[in-house]
Amino acid sequence: MNDKKGAIWISAVIYVMIAVIVMVLVLEAGLPLIKGLTEKNAFNKIRNTVVALDRQIQQIASEGQGSQRVIPIEITDGELTVKDQKLRWKLETDTKIVESKSRVELGNLVIASDVDVTAAEVDNYFIVENSRIKVNFSKIGSSTNFSDINTSGIINNVFYKDNHVTTDGTFTFFVNDSSSLSGTGYTRLEDKGTSLTTAAVRAHINNSAMQYDILITLDSKADFFRANIENFQQK
Repeated sequence: MNDKKGAIWISAVIYVMIAVIVMVLVLEAGLPLIKGLTEKNAFNKIRNTVVALDRQIQQIASEGQGSQRVIPIEITDGELTVKDQKLRWKLETDTKIVESKSRVELGNLVIASDVDVTAAEVDNYFIVENSRIKVNFSKIGSSTNFSDINTSGIINNVFYKDNHVTTDGTFTFFVNDSSSLSGTGYTRLEDKGTSLTTAAVRAHINNSAMQYDILITLDSKADFFRANIENFQQK
């Protein structure tokens, strides 16, 4: 493979957020040792390169407007892209370089393996998705301003990407009996961002009989979501 060389021009006016994503697909065991060592060396090299680049960006940003320099970048393996104000390096490999479905943040550097969850607030909705499904949640009230809430209105729909089917049916959650279905409360997106291991939406329900939280979570690569009851209090 030929080395790919280039340069990144950095100005104090533009601050580049850095994210490094390592996609690790564990397909089989007993791979040739030399291949594993080569890919681990490539990972260590790009990690050190990006850490050094981040230091340069921090320094240039502190110097004020007009400060600039050219920084050479050499990539021998993987794919380097710049998108959405992020510098991203992606390596698809059979070698277990880091633990599957893990995410580590080292300042502006993010190292993630086999993760595909994205969570964002879009208009009056919370959108949580991975490579398999997309879940649309209603944005209701806030922790400081409760609104009317019914558990059947928390999830609007679920889109299954494998077969392009959208489920518009009602998802209803309750504790013990129907008295827990409605009240006042809010929904809140617990996690935001891309390349997350997991993301969740919390719904708080409060009425004259009880109060509790529903935590609805989507994991990487899963084609289902999990719902847990938390902080239950009987009145």
